[in-house]
Parts: sequence; structure tokens; C-alpha cells
Amino acid sequence: MDDLDPQVIAAARRGDVRAFEVIVRRYQHPIWRLCFHLTGERVSAEDATQEAFLKIYRYLPRYRMQSRFSTWLFAIARNCAIDELRRRARRDMLGRRASREDDIEKDPSEVFEVRQALASLPLELREPLVWIDVLGTSYAEAADMLRIPIGTLKSRIHRARHVLALELLDEEGDAGEA
Repeated sequence: MDDLDPQVIAAARRGDVRAFEVIVRRYQHPIWRLCFHLTGERVSAEDATQEAFLKIYRYLPRYRMQSRFSTWLFAIARNCAIDELRRRARRDMLGRRASREDDIEKDPSEVFEVRQALASLPLELREPLVWIDVLGTSYAEAADMLRIPIGTLKSRIHRARHVLALELLDEEGDAGEA
């Protein structure tokens, strides 16, 4: 794929919105196709594409023209698609657990354990986890809602998942011993 005119890229790097629109029009479909083939779902591809263009816009001033522009764009899109796959896997796992909540007669103790473990997290860890893993919002949306930097959000989610996993594994081990 041919790159855009370097003047368009330079203008977009300086904040020219019309130049960025040219980039979006030129690369929107190829980036969506990449995301679609990586995620296998239309909605996931749309989410990943949107996230990719948000990141491209945000990081465009940092692009130093050391690699082809299209290579840089597609690397960002690929990472967004992989992130979307990870989010989908977490949502699917939580969805399976949530669907079990609808049928409490089958194993009410597991539902209780998950809720109890989640409730035991400090609010600063629980809230980001709920936004991302339970409600399925993007990192950018969750960071915006919580009014914290994305890096802080990611750090809190990582810590929350770690604490939650340890708690659930510990409870599972205790249940196996009883």
C-alpha cells in the first residue's frame, strides 16, 4: 500500500484536522479489514478500528517518519485488534460466570465467591475492573469516566485481576480441602 504524501502526514502531525481526515479516509477500510480478519467479528473490528484511530490521532505528533507511515498505522491497528480480542475473552469469561448467576440453583457458592471476592477489592481497584471486564467499556472510556490516566487505569486493572485471581484460587483450594 502506498503511503500518503509526506506533506499531508506532516500537516496532520501539526494538528491539521483536515489532513487527519485524509488519513482516516485513506486508511479506514484497510485498517478495518485487518481488524476484522484478526478479531473475526464485525463489531469487534469496528471497536478496534475506532480505538486505532484514536491512538493514531493521539500519537501522531510522536511519529518520527523512521518507518513507513502505513507500517506505523497498521502496527497500532494490530495492537488494538489484539487488545480487543483480550477484552472479548475477558467479557466472555465473565459472561459465562454471569450467566451462571441466572441459575443460582446449580452452584450458588461459586456466584457468591466471585461476588465476595470482587466486593473485597478496594474501590480504586474494583471500579476499573467493573468498567473494563464487566461493563466492557474501552480503556479510554473507563479512564475518562474515572478521571485517571490510561496508564493508571491499566495498572489498577492488572493489580485487581491479580488480587482477584489469588483470592479465587485460594477459595478454590480451601473448598478442595474441605
